[in-house]
Amino acid sequence: MTNAKVIMPVVNGTVKVPPSKSCMQRVCALALLHKGTTVITNPGYSQDDIAVLNLITQQGVKVESFHQPNTLIIHSNGSTNFSGTIHVGESGLAARMFLPILSLSNQSVTVTGEGTLLKRSMQWLLEVLPELNVRVQSENGYLPISVKGPLKPRNMMLDGAQSSQYITGLMMAMCQVTNEPIQLRIDNIVSRPYLNMTIQLMSMFGYQVEQNDNDVFVLHPKLNHSGNEIVEVDIEGDWSAAAPLLVAGAIGGEVKLIGLKYPSVQGDAAIIDVLKRTGVHVEIKNNSVLVVKPNHINAFEYNAIDTPDLFPALSILALHASGTSRISGVKRLFDKESNRAESIMELIRALGGTVEMREDNLFISGPINHQQVLINTFHDHRIVMAAAIASAGSGVEIILNNPHAVNKSYPNFFEDIIQLGAQVYIS
Repeated sequence: MTNAKVIMPVVNGTVKVPPSKSCMQRVCALALLHKGTTVITNPGYSQDDIAVLNLITQQGVKVESFHQPNTLIIHSNGSTNFSGTIHVGESGLAARMFLPILSLSNQSVTVTGEGTLLKRSMQWLLEVLPELNVRVQSENGYLPISVKGPLKPRNMMLDGAQSSQYITGLMMAMCQVTNEPIQLRIDNIVSRPYLNMTIQLMSMFGYQVEQNDNDVFVLHPKLNHSGNEIVEVDIEGDWSAAAPLLVAGAIGGEVKLIGLKYPSVQGDAAIIDVLKRTGVHVEIKNNSVLVVKPNHINAFEYNAIDTPDLFPALSILALHASGTSRISGVKRLFDKESNRAESIMELIRALGGTVEMREDNLFISGPINHQQVLINTFHDHRIVMAAAIASAGSGVEIILNNPHAVNKSYPNFFEDIIQLGAQVYIS
């Protein structure tokens, strides 16, 4: 088993954050459905991104890469005659988004994955897709799952409490083939910013989705059916990946991140408001964000129901704050790469902090009380990043197992924290 030892006694430097994988994967799905050319600047190459690029290539899409400038050009004929077995790696977004899209085919398509994704339930789709003329085969609601359509859109009432990723795939698939407006009434929406991202990106490809009162979404037939249109998309920096780096600066010194758009459609840009409330100095200018450690970090309250990926980094921030902080939205953590509620609590306790779960809240207080800490990352990329920056500004040694789990979303993470002053030893 590979371990990594991380020490961050001094935090000072500048890093260009990786592209948003949430945006990148959505654009790849839309490029697959688009009859024409999609030009992607600043594309992502995380494991999740590569899994999606492999997926669309397998379905006959041509992908050209140009490193100067950093560009991908995707050519698709817009066919929905999908077939074969699709491997999505460990990407929950890819599995949930592409299953409705692949259901547009009148041939059987199987979606499978690896690692913890095989333990994450897809039951929601197994209940919804058959209502849309899709035949679904699965073992107890888990991957691998086979679907055969063609999917036929209709008005529906849906429960959005599980994930917005399912809704994303349904909206793309329905808009692709509908000939008349379709209404989706979605109750209990979670991760609303990600749904807004989906709708914004869809509009760039000629889809129109209206949101009316009471969360009724009207999906209109796709525009521009003539083909050969060129869609250009620039993938903005990933706020989910930026969050632990910003927290490192907040607790340990000074960090400047470039490549971030603010305001952003990405919900995790909310980290800026949290940092400001704790007293951290934040300066935003020309797509860069500078955070500087204050003399005193105030305890905070934050509801992460729409931004669950912020939970691990904010838990580390809470360890360094005065008093007890409360982070809500724990129910969103149970079905991630790990049971992230348990992973975070074990992380906090290993570091010597105090954590208590009450209903849908974690109450966290510090400080870190150990000089060397062995952390079980549960092969969860968000836990790897949060644990690695926990000792920012101190001499505490953090030893991580399975550090390469970070490649799922941020392959250059360790190289980047070295630029910020970290000492990293892989063994």
